[in-house]
Amino acid sequence: MKFGFFTMPEHPPRENWTLSYDRDIATIVEAERLGFSEFWIGEHHTGGYENVPVPEYMIAKASAVTHRIRLGTGVINLPYQDPFMVAERMAFLDHLTHGRLEYGFGGGGLPTDKALFGLEPSEASPRTNEALEIIWQLLTSDDPVTYEGVYWKYENRQLQVGPYQDVPPFAIAGLTGVHNYAKCGERGWKPLSVHFAPTDNGTYQDAPDLKAMGAAMLEAGARSGIDPAVTRDNWRIVREVYVTDDKDQALRDIREGVKLSYDYLFGLGLGALMKIGDGMTDADLTLDWMVDNIPWIIGSPEDCVRQIKELEEEVGGFGTLLINCRDWVTTDRWNRSLEMFARYVMPHFTKRERLDRRQKLADRALGID
Repeated sequence: MKFGFFTMPEHPPRENWTLSYDRDIATIVEAERLGFSEFWIGEHHTGGYENVPVPEYMIAKASAVTHRIRLGTGVINLPYQDPFMVAERMAFLDHLTHGRLEYGFGGGGLPTDKALFGLEPSEASPRTNEALEIIWQLLTSDDPVTYEGVYWKYENRQLQVGPYQDVPPFAIAGLTGVHNYAKCGERGWKPLSVHFAPTDNGTYQDAPDLKAMGAAMLEAGARSGIDPAVTRDNWRIVREVYVTDDKDQALRDIREGVKLSYDYLFGLGLGALMKIGDGMTDADLTLDWMVDNIPWIIGSPEDCVRQIKELEEEVGGFGTLLINCRDWVTTDRWNRSLEMFARYVMPHFTKRERLDRRQKLADRALGID
């Protein structure tokens, strides 16, 4: 398993937003130092909390102060933008990052963003699908592209600057259905499962759970002849993560920040995507309930190792766990959580045989059989 980060980014309106951008860049630098493999940055235009309208700018700056970590758009919202311009910007950015770019796309999750651009919600999915096909053709074809679609029409369009990577690594996020997960399975792309998707919602009500997402991508991948192990390795799952001395301390640390975050999400109507079973209200989505039922990865390093293993077993395996970046605590506490995760949690899932060998050597030195 690999580990990385997803940032919406979330910075409440009470924050210094200029400083927040610098802090996010510093987090990316710290993530690379601690050995995380990737960092995804979202795009939003309204709401007053998620304050990066152009993730490509953040990635360009971050790439100048890092060397190894991969950087992804998580995600570019395709319904609002000209696909040719998106393909051109991303191909150029691929060069500036020297091939460390992950090409993340989606339909846009914020209802207020859709309203800003006058987008009918029913058009989000078909516009996204059409844009994806255009962008893929522009990035992978050696010849000019002609495309006659419902929303965009191009004749003999070709990128002056093609991508740095031979095959651009596409990724798609999905919120309200499994169609994007099926598309990723079919095409060999990387699906991104959002942080509030429950493992199993029991009734598949307003949104799919992780099990439904996994089933959709595996079934589509099998039809395309893609090895299930490859499909699972492509899967990114985002979770709320906070590591400290014990679970009680973790809950005390984050409680106030969680309320700000989820009051915002509930106000957007996204609480419906988290509920399990029948009859739940937003008021039932308390911190303690979400920690146990989504579930989150919260508590001591030992707690977190156990919770990740349980998640892995519950969904049948996945490739990368992405920590959702939050402004719930001060920077020193957040960085301590990340360091504890890197030092005490990650070794249980990466280079496991080396960890086991080290433990055997230590036991032998102490005379433990």
